[in-house]
Amino acid sequence: MNATDWSRPRVLVAHPKMAPKLVPYLDAEVSVLSAESIADLPEDLRAGVDALVGYHFPPGGLARLPNLRWLHLTGTGTEHLSAAGLPPGVLVTNSARVPVESVAEYAVSALLMLLKDFTTLSERPQHRPWYASSASMLHGSTVLVVGAGRIGRAVVRRLAALGARCIAVTRTGAVRVAGADRTVGVAGLAEAAARADHIVCCLPEAPGTADLVDKDVLAVLSPHAVLVNVGRASTVDDTALYEALRSRALRSAFLDVHRVEPLPSDDPAWTVPNLVVSPHCAFAFPGEAAAVGQAFLDNLSDLRAGRLPRDLVTVHHDKEAS
Repeated sequence: MNATDWSRPRVLVAHPKMAPKLVPYLDAEVSVLSAESIADLPEDLRAGVDALVGYHFPPGGLARLPNLRWLHLTGTGTEHLSAAGLPPGVLVTNSARVPVESVAEYAVSALLMLLKDFTTLSERPQHRPWYASSASMLHGSTVLVVGAGRIGRAVVRRLAALGARCIAVTRTGAVRVAGADRTVGVAGLAEAAARADHIVCCLPEAPGTADLVDKDVLAVLSPHAVLVNVGRASTVDDTALYEALRSRALRSAFLDVHRVEPLPSDDPAWTVPNLVVSPHCAFAFPGEAAAVGQAFLDNLSDLRAGRLPRDLVTVHHDKEAS
């Protein structure tokens, strides 16, 4: 691709919440349009769109941009793009580097909240025995971190700094994760779970990760264990998790991700004891929009220099969906 092709592309920002903050950030470098959704943009303007910044798109929505060359995702996952009609040949970059520190902080905060029994502090103090606590220690415990990508490694660094021992789980376990006491492959997940006090899940949705944390893994965890999931909901068998919590085979769990979002009011998760439901907000922090904008501009700089964009991701097209 000739670098001059990207001298001043026409960019559509289609994001109902982030667009007002992103547009001024990008305006000096590109010709920018904004809309809450692709469908809200007049058809004649859609034809001139070179690049799209956004995340959630309805089925077939991306097919409305006939000359799209580049899609920059404000989020991380790409599993929804095939159904959205992403044409082959479109470059896709994401903002995976943006929420790393925020999600890692959230995961460790959730773990501490469960271990220190903070979830019960909303009870009126006069109804609680004074000095009573069921808190346990993170320091000295062994935490299984399942998925040691950017976020998982950031979680390991924080846990190690707090005095926890970490077992990191990667696809093969061949490369040691810095800060972890052990690194194992997914084939050794159940064995590692049997040695762990707690588990933090940071897995993406990818081939081989569906229900990876299943009933067999949950069954070997200690009854004092807590589970935190800030990865993808599909990577934890929620039916098995709910049963483990109901039967007190696990102490508690914290889920920031859910298979249907927003979580319906009649979802069984709301009635599961010792389960904290978080509204998928681990990624959020005040500088998020600026960081996403900078990620877009960094990739634009690469394209202008004739290089592949640094945050390029591979999208697996579902033939049936496309």
